[in-house]
Amino acid sequence: MKTVAEVIGVSRSNLADRLQERCKKRIGRPPLPDDELVSKIKAVIAELPTYGYRRVHAVLKRQALAAVRLVASVAWPLATAVAKRTQRLHGVWD
Repeated sequence: MKTVAEVIGVSRSNLADRLQERCKKRIGRPPLPDDELVSKIKAVIAELPTYGYRRVHAVLKRQALAAVRLVASVAWPLATAVAKRTQRLHGVWD
């Protein structure tokens, strides 16, 4: 362990502490529930079955902006990647 500590450039006690430390859990925002989103995606795909995740995202965004009548500069909370991931996880997207 002495050689490893010298090569890395840290003290042996620091290296020993790091080895004994357990992996820390990642801290982050828990994912949002997808039930409502999946039902909206399935409704869009039932109506327009040839649409991919990008077009589905655009339709959902357009519907949300029309429903709430938001100003165009306000950011849409659903990213295209989230729409794609949700469709893939729930078997809606090929």
